[in-house]
Amino acid sequence: MTKTFFRSSGYLPDDHIKGRSGHWFDMDALPPFLRTLLVTDGTVTKSLEAYFWEPVDVTPLTQNKITLQGSVEGLTVASGDTALRREVSLMGRQSGRRYAGARSFLALNQLPNELAEAMVTGKIGIGELLREKGVETYREIISVDFIERGKSNDALLAPFKDDLVSRSYRIRVGGTPAIVVTEYFPVALYL
Repeated sequence: MTKTFFRSSGYLPDDHIKGRSGHWFDMDALPPFLRTLLVTDGTVTKSLEAYFWEPVDVTPLTQNKITLQGSVEGLTVASGDTALRREVSLMGRQSGRRYAGARSFLALNQLPNELAEAMVTGKIGIGELLREKGVETYREIISVDFIERGKSNDALLAPFKDDLVSRSYRIRVGGTPAIVVTEYFPVALYL
């Protein structure tokens, strides 16, 4: 069951959130800018550029069109539907720092054709493309999580040597859940 977070507020009266692993973590203990990234419904790349004051490049790592074998949490899809699975790094152009990693699933049949085709080319980030095309969207945070260093065998997370926090959010296009994104942030970089 998907639980929505931070729908109408950027604050939780109880500072603790239980992650998927069962580990409780304290939102109040996170660096303030990292808390901001976890609750924002805006484009992370622009926020990173403003905070670290350098251009941030969305560097594609993997991108595959896949035929779904089952459901994807947060999306209205069925087995047999075509989706795009993307993994990217958000890298500082001048510093070379890896500010975040992201994984996304895009239900291609839920997107306008022009947008789906542009997404498949994968040249820019999802948020940037949605903004560039002027697509009206609604973003809804569906989970936040804490991942202890060394507690994941995920290849996307391997370059990060510290604890991570993540957020997953759903992007509705035309009212239909079309994209789910999970972004991972290394805590130590934001201290």
